[in-house]
Amino acid sequence: MDNYLLYLVTMKQQEPHTVMVILESHPGKEDILKTALLEVARQSRLEDSCLEYRFYQDKENPTRFALYEQWKSKELHLEQFNKPYIVNFANEAGDLLAKPYEAVYAAEVK
Repeated sequence: MDNYLLYLVTMKQQEPHTVMVILESHPGKEDILKTALLEVARQSRLEDSCLEYRFYQDKENPTRFALYEQWKSKELHLEQFNKPYIVNFANEAGDLLAKPYEAVYAAEVK
């Protein structure tokens, strides 16, 4: 029981793993990318390790999208890349993206 309490205290003190991602589609492919990202967002939100998942489209440049994700840990986030829906998205995204996505692994400044 003491180990379990220590585990709970440790988990409570651990900062979430925050990821921000910018993706840009080729012109004319933004609706296809949006649909694919909506599915990734929907399935990611179902994961126990997902604390928050937000999906945005740039108002001034509709080919640009942003993701804001929070996961219980970096390790659990990395496990996502083996999930079938992420593998499928990665295979599809190559033809949709105008350039490689940009990811920021962030820590909140307090």
